[in-house]
Amino acid sequence: MEVYIFNNRNTQMLKAIEKGSVQSEQPHSKRYLLSARFTGFIKIISKLKILFILTFTIHLFADSISVIVVGDIMMGSDYPVGNLPPNNGQKLFKNVNSTLMNADLTLGNLEGTLLRGGVCTKEVKKGRCYAFRTPPEWAVNLVDAGFNFLNLANNHMNDFGTGGINGTVKALTDVGLQYGGAYKKVGQFNVKGTRVFIVSFSTSPNTNSVLEITKAQQIVAEQAKLNDIVIVSFHAGGEGLKSLHTRDTFEYFMGSPRGNVVNFSRAVIDSGADFVWGHGPHVPRAIEMYKDRLIAYSLGNFCTWGFNLVDELGYTPILKVELDSSGVFQKGDIFSAIQGTYKSLELDSLNRAARLIKRLSEEDFPQSAPIIMDNGKIYPRQ
Repeated sequence: MEVYIFNNRNTQMLKAIEKGSVQSEQPHSKRYLLSARFTGFIKIISKLKILFILTFTIHLFADSISVIVVGDIMMGSDYPVGNLPPNNGQKLFKNVNSTLMNADLTLGNLEGTLLRGGVCTKEVKKGRCYAFRTPPEWAVNLVDAGFNFLNLANNHMNDFGTGGINGTVKALTDVGLQYGGAYKKVGQFNVKGTRVFIVSFSTSPNTNSVLEITKAQQIVAEQAKLNDIVIVSFHAGGEGLKSLHTRDTFEYFMGSPRGNVVNFSRAVIDSGADFVWGHGPHVPRAIEMYKDRLIAYSLGNFCTWGFNLVDELGYTPILKVELDSSGVFQKGDIFSAIQGTYKSLELDSLNRAARLIKRLSEEDFPQSAPIIMDNGKIYPRQ
């Protein structure tokens, strides 16, 4: 009796069997019946293999979503004096648009208000206290750049009081952008069947407080039961070049409490958060893995026209993360950009933002930092 062994290396014989071109003895002979049964079995196995591969491939792609997050956005201000970029700010993002659009969701932190007129609630002092007011029609620049969601929970949301908040909300909703933070508003998206929830915290009035950790945990735990992925945004921590390093301690800026960002971030993950996105210090900070989730402690400035942007203040990371359907971090990228005081964003061939975050992560979290390559690639630490 002849025996054929079929495996991955013998695909030609397998195809021949499936097509019926490999035949046995006369019909109804024992050898013929055995061969026919064997041929049918091979066909079933072949189809099952194809079905398994297709199912696995669909499952693999359906189960992952990509999210891009950036730091502070302030497209220019006409208060207290005119300090706006040319061409209505339409070219601010032109060099990074393709990067920002390369994800399922793109999120940013909008500093200041989108408003005309209004009454400023601050006593503005250069170098100590600022208030920002950007023309509301410039919200379309954020749409054109690829943003889906803007966080408003920060220390500039209240620059022009209730009128400034309402004007900003209207400007964003008029162009179809979701926002979060103002009056505890949240973001909700359905990405390829995955329910994504975004909740924002800061140290400012009219938002969820980063200082009330137990309450933050309750909010996150409740939403983790209702959604597949929970993203937490926070605006907290010290500010400036002296605040590059992240410490597990309570921080202040000019006497104001800015929270313990390490304690806060780990606590919300303990309660069900899947990705924590920080901003506020105006400089990039470390990233950390905690319970298979990623924490980005600060993404610094992103597009802040007219700011003092010397040294690390001008390093502009664009962080892309890929999460599975349960929120586990799979891999990521830090795309490095650079900005000058009165210049549009540009991608940085020297990868300064990525290299800085790599160094800070290894120094501040030597046991829990992910693997970060010099080119910005991020991998979970095994």
